[in-house]
Amino acid sequence: MGRKAFLTEETKWLSSLYSNKKYKLNKQDGFKNITKEEFLDWFDKEEYNKGCCYCGTTHETSKLIFDFQTITKGRIDATRGKKRMHRLELERKNPIESYDNLENLAWACHWCNNAKSNFFTVDEFQPIISTAIRTVLDDIINKIEEISKKNKK
Repeated sequence: MGRKAFLTEETKWLSSLYSNKKYKLNKQDGFKNITKEEFLDWFDKEEYNKGCCYCGTTHETSKLIFDFQTITKGRIDATRGKKRMHRLELERKNPIESYDNLENLAWACHWCNNAKSNFFTVDEFQPIISTAIRTVLDDIINKIEEISKKNKK
């Protein structure tokens, strides 16, 4: 897709994401050889819009739950100072490989990325855990919609 298709806000966000991964304290995990331009070229808006590679949760759903939590204080803040949960996160499907292997990168929701951690393989995580996460997130979305309807009355 290439950089020409980016909106300025996306470019800023992706550049920040790249910088955070490049300059991680544990340098062995971050980008070593991939340039920011290569990372920006790798980004595919359509792939991002498909949602979490594990459960399918979209950026919009993540943002809705984040906003609900933030505005209503409806849940304990699990966002690391509002830095997580409001959008999809960069995921290494195989955590042993570095971020330099762009084919190993995917987008995951906060909940799947957090639950999978660097422990589970994709094959272990995908069939059961991500399905359970999606079921719970759907229930939370239904509760948010019910609360929103009540508040509109």
